[in-house]
Amino acid sequence: MALAGVGDAAAVTQLIGQAIGLVAMIIRAVDTVRQNRLECEHLACRVSTVDGVLSNLPRDQEMAPPLKVLNNTLEEAHRMVIACQNRGAASHFFGSRRHADCFNQVNNRIISDIVILNLSLNSYMARRHSNQVLQPSHIGVPTATIAMAPWPGSSSAPLQTLMVVSQQSQVSSISSDNPRALTWAEIAAATSFSVELGRGSSGRVYKGRLQFQFHFHHGTEVAVKVLEQYRRQGVEDAFMAESNILSGLRHDHIVRLVGWCAEQDYRMLVYEHMGKGTLRDHLQHFGCGPSSSPVTTSWETRVEVLLGVARAIHYLHRGADPLVIHRNVSSSNILLDGANWTPRLSGFGSAVFQAAGVEEHGGQLVEEVVGTPGYIEPEYSGTHRVSAASDVYSFGVVVLEALTGRPPDIYGVTLGLLVDSVLPSVQEGKLREVLDGHSALQPTPRQMEALDLVAYTASRCLCPRGHNRLAMSDVVANLHRALETIRSN
Repeated sequence: MALAGVGDAAAVTQLIGQAIGLVAMIIRAVDTVRQNRLECEHLACRVSTVDGVLSNLPRDQEMAPPLKVLNNTLEEAHRMVIACQNRGAASHFFGSRRHADCFNQVNNRIISDIVILNLSLNSYMARRHSNQVLQPSHIGVPTATIAMAPWPGSSSAPLQTLMVVSQQSQVSSISSDNPRALTWAEIAAATSFSVELGRGSSGRVYKGRLQFQFHFHHGTEVAVKVLEQYRRQGVEDAFMAESNILSGLRHDHIVRLVGWCAEQDYRMLVYEHMGKGTLRDHLQHFGCGPSSSPVTTSWETRVEVLLGVARAIHYLHRGADPLVIHRNVSSSNILLDGANWTPRLSGFGSAVFQAAGVEEHGGQLVEEVVGTPGYIEPEYSGTHRVSAASDVYSFGVVVLEALTGRPPDIYGVTLGLLVDSVLPSVQEGKLREVLDGHSALQPTPRQMEALDLVAYTASRCLCPRGHNRLAMSDVVANLHRALETIRSN
């Protein structure tokens, strides 16, 4: 067994050495290119950020699969740069393909490979910690942040920075419930891909149950998102954003990532299953009868759900490290579970790390406007600048949904119907005219007082200009006060 361990360590050391050598070869080759010099220089800049991290990776067999994938990508990048050293070789190598597209694809694969390597490192650290092998005196991997320079024309803008978690971090922060790498076979055994929970533009979600000991997750019901393989670049973007960002978040009202799979072309994300559907399901009575759901019949429960989600968004904007902008807050991305109908924010496939110092400039520039129709702030749509205030606007739409029971759009066509038709009544003090008319929701005077505060909060979230909107800390304070008012009834 010990000899096997030594052999594994030697194999990983060889893979790391191969990767470091390829990086050096790419950087040297760029000096003599005659074609696509700018693209080659960007590529050299990109791979140089990987170099300092590789030598500090643990020599563990868990690092081998992602290192092999990274080496394949680096080999292709090296061949591409060598081909650019003369016109004839470049013509032969690229053929009829656009040169810029080829560079973008390799660039995006490098980002994806680093994310997967990072996740494997997290999984390794969690396993070491759970086995009580990792001790403070034995911690030897320095802190590392891989800062990825933006790639011109790349659709991978969601990850301006990729974090490689350090083994010099506080040991207490390495918890045994960190997400871990799963094989396709393990996921197939858990799900049989038979019980479909839903489907969307990025793939399908299946229900399953883990059949092996995974810290406290043994026997846990899970939801497995299988990303569509035919949307290759979109799949990589969503997988990178969701796995890299969500694996670092810890909050009672944010869905927990249990594991992930990046085997061959498969990209799958595994979450704890939230068994009571989405907030939208209950507001629109999709698959849940009015009599069975307190979200349908109780103002107290609706405000509790809103407060939980507000706390999650506030954590993203002010408590996470690094800070996060969700970009897709909607009632369909609010999952419910447990006897108390606990809400958990999900749908992090479009999330971005919040760049420092951009709020005063109207937000950070992104290549693509993403989100759910009916929830996207007009300012973001027009300028392609996203900020924490963009999430505040989207949450304001969710609050109006909870108050009125109406969807944000009609038949999926964005008309601004909910905001345009309901907000004037709210601002004129005519909330009762647009409240959800469900018979069990007729508010008492004290409840109406609380709902007026909730409606006022929504109106402040929906201010046309981002700098006039409430901060999420104020939203949390208002919703907490509204909930206390309802409970004092």
